[in-house]
Amino acid sequence: MDEKHELMGRFCGSFPNIKGMHDYLSKEVLNEEVPDEIQGQFNVAKNMALYSYFFYALAPEVHLKTYTVIEHALRVKMKPKKTMMLKALINHAVAQRWISDAGFRHIDKPNSDNEWCKTMVTVIPSLRNCKAHGSTMLVGDCLHHISSCADFINQLFPRN
Repeated sequence: MDEKHELMGRFCGSFPNIKGMHDYLSKEVLNEEVPDEIQGQFNVAKNMALYSYFFYALAPEVHLKTYTVIEHALRVKMKPKKTMMLKALINHAVAQRWISDAGFRHIDKPNSDNEWCKTMVTVIPSLRNCKAHGSTMLVGDCLHHISSCADFINQLFPRN
């Protein structure tokens, strides 16, 4: 285990364990309808998340990877005729109701107006840009990002 996990564990009282992380990540799966190119990149993100147990600084890179996998999934779903930036892609997905608050497992009381999804239109591009253009912020938790990424993509490519 990376020593930073141990230091953070002493501070917050919770220590990660590799088996727990592996079990958690094994349950994060994409629908069969998700194209293979997206499936493959999602699996890369999951493996990066697991390896963050040994290298704490990899967690922010997992965040960035989840944002890029979401962007790629949106482009595959939409097949835009002209270049669209991430914000426009997410805005279109929200407007088309391809994603909804109810499709995210961490939202206990989903809003029928999709308020959480509407905030993603600005939040995800901002977070992605922060990671992509340089940041020294280290965050240990990347598992939630994997879950949210899976929920987002599974909504784009729902089960038949």
